[in-house]
Amino acid sequence: MTTENLTEEKFKFAVDSALLGELGEKLVSTVHVAMTELIKNSYDADAQKVEVSISPEEGSAPRVRVHDDGVGMTLDEVRKFWMKIGTSNKSLDRVTSKYGRLKTGSKGIGRFACRRLGFNLKLTTCAEIHLPKTKHPRYQTTEIAFDWADFKPGIDVESVLCDGQTTISPSGIPGTTLEIWGGPIDEWQTRGFNYLQRQLAVLASNRGTVRSGFGEDPGFNVVLSAPGLTDKSIDLRDAVVDATWGTLTAEVGADGRAVFKLNAKGLGGTKKFVSSEKFPRVIGAHLRIGILPTRKEEARKPELLANYVLTDLVDEWGGIHVRYNGFRMYPYGDSRDDWLRIDADRGRRLGKPEGELFNFASSLDRVNATRALLNMLSMRSYLGQVELTSQIVGLIPRIDRQGFIENEVFSEVRRFARFAVDWANIYRDQFIRLRENEDAEQARQAVRPILNLDGPKEDVVPKAATFLRHEIKRLVQRLPETQRKETEVNLVRTVRAMETASSESYRQLEHLRLVASASTLTFLFAHEVRTVIGSLGASSARLNQLARVIPGHSEELKLLGSQLQETKGRLDDLVGMTGIVGAFQNKDKLADIHLKTAIDRATYCFKLIIDNYEITVDDLDVPTDLTVGPIVEGELYTILLNLLSNAVKSVIAGGGDMRTIKFDARRSGNRTVLRILDTGVGLAPDFFDEVFTPFISDPAGDLYDKLEARSNPEDGSIFGTGSGLGLAIARDVARSRGGDIHFIAPDAPWSACVEVELP
Repeated sequence: MTTENLTEEKFKFAVDSALLGELGEKLVSTVHVAMTELIKNSYDADAQKVEVSISPEEGSAPRVRVHDDGVGMTLDEVRKFWMKIGTSNKSLDRVTSKYGRLKTGSKGIGRFACRRLGFNLKLTTCAEIHLPKTKHPRYQTTEIAFDWADFKPGIDVESVLCDGQTTISPSGIPGTTLEIWGGPIDEWQTRGFNYLQRQLAVLASNRGTVRSGFGEDPGFNVVLSAPGLTDKSIDLRDAVVDATWGTLTAEVGADGRAVFKLNAKGLGGTKKFVSSEKFPRVIGAHLRIGILPTRKEEARKPELLANYVLTDLVDEWGGIHVRYNGFRMYPYGDSRDDWLRIDADRGRRLGKPEGELFNFASSLDRVNATRALLNMLSMRSYLGQVELTSQIVGLIPRIDRQGFIENEVFSEVRRFARFAVDWANIYRDQFIRLRENEDAEQARQAVRPILNLDGPKEDVVPKAATFLRHEIKRLVQRLPETQRKETEVNLVRTVRAMETASSESYRQLEHLRLVASASTLTFLFAHEVRTVIGSLGASSARLNQLARVIPGHSEELKLLGSQLQETKGRLDDLVGMTGIVGAFQNKDKLADIHLKTAIDRATYCFKLIIDNYEITVDDLDVPTDLTVGPIVEGELYTILLNLLSNAVKSVIAGGGDMRTIKFDARRSGNRTVLRILDTGVGLAPDFFDEVFTPFISDPAGDLYDKLEARSNPEDGSIFGTGSGLGLAIARDVARSRGGDIHFIAPDAPWSACVEVELP
């Protein structure tokens, strides 16, 4: 076969205008989502404020106007980014240039959400530019009109021209405005504007922060004006606070006494309190705080605070800030700042308010004054700020603007704010008690006619059990004789299990309360240890400097510096592990985790004990290419730390010459099978299942006696007596990921073997 007239050609893709419809009307599911996409663009433009108005127009969809005060776009940026489909600038540069915000967009198609809102669009954007040989900045304004009807299927996108103009002026205000109109139908009422508010609630709650290397972010607010909401525009930041369980306000009057007000759910109107205690040094100080509920059902406007919104608000924007002359003072209200010592007192399980507040709590129905603060929320569950001014004499900002000098005046600010929070929490405790009583009463009323229940609520379970036994005997008589006995036995066993579970729940609840407080204490401990870690690093560096200038003791100083550095590294790793298993992280993601690395890190946490008791940990039989997942990293470490802790205690209690813990792992189908073997006291087969029962820490009854006899006295507080929850928690975690944990009979020379199956 011969080829004639061969020519080389170059080919390129063309984009049909039909694609814009796929990206706009079809990809964006609702007008609410479309609006959210446009407002996210304002957030990514480092805007402090975006104003949204939705105005009805007869015979068509409403006219929409979105105006922000962000950095705007230059003509070059309009051409490169706005007029180009699928730009990668947001994915390549993930933070904003001015405030360092993490950008919300990445695909370069959000602007086509405009098509979902109307056929006509006018873009007006102004940006600061710097021209050559010009001392002062200029302002470039670009206006473009889009008629989406011109982008018809069958026509290439690049062939459609949009009219526009650009001007340069010595004055201007940066920002971007979108005006959209001409939609065929009004879709807004299908879900209502409350749905839109909920979509925007988290962004609107950004009250500002400072990110290293960027300017101070003053926060981002959304003002929404739409038909049917109110006669005036809604400031969404205020709307979020007013949607919480309660809005707390307080102000110190001219006589030094504070006036507190709380508008909260379930309290029957706004509560007011004037303190006898005085705050004379901070007259004029005031605060406004939203108290975030634990569930959206507790919110005054649950339609605004969906569960996912609550989670994001607590994680990202919770905390009580301090504003001084209208400006944010750091670090008060940052994620790890506990300036009101709320989390510290939660960790101590502080339940009793003092002085005037104790008397107040004693006056409220159903409130136990000695335990009125036990339901206090975490510091991140408060959303708002304390407002201070320079008229408060003696309030002295630090030179670096990082907080105030800790003097009597600032101590009084703290006392005033904490008094307000404690007062509100006493009311919250009453709300919880009233709700619990209401729920219990509804349940009792439901069963009262059936059980003929006229006694106290404690009789509900015993009487219900008696009633069920009677009904079981009556009903089984209707069954064939061959089925009666087995059916009756099984049903009666079920009733017995219910009775046992009811009585056991009280004991478990008390134990779990202690566990919960220990978790908070772990957080606080890790927070304090970080300060110690920094001191150790500085001390190590100082010792190395001294070693160079003090020749006679240089070796001792270097050795001491090296020891401090090693201790710093060990503490760093332990605090890091604390964060992994949940003290700091709230957004855990599923991932594939390198198993050998995880084992090494978990083992390192026990390094001091392993070295002191000359324990050998062998992980040579763990393949270096083996991974576990998908699983949350903290879950894997929860399993490893619990099982390794048990193995360490067992080996020490065993007291033998061979003190070894061995890890062995292999892949089996779609599972990873990990075995942990040790030469400790062992576990009898009779206890292979019982050891996973909650609150049973030593079924054989001799582990901790042997451990006490064979360990150093100073280590007793480390080993304790066990909570009996570790193995139960570890197995629950494994099973939640489709795996399991169980003991198996070991081969010599091992005394115990626990097998872990994970994805």
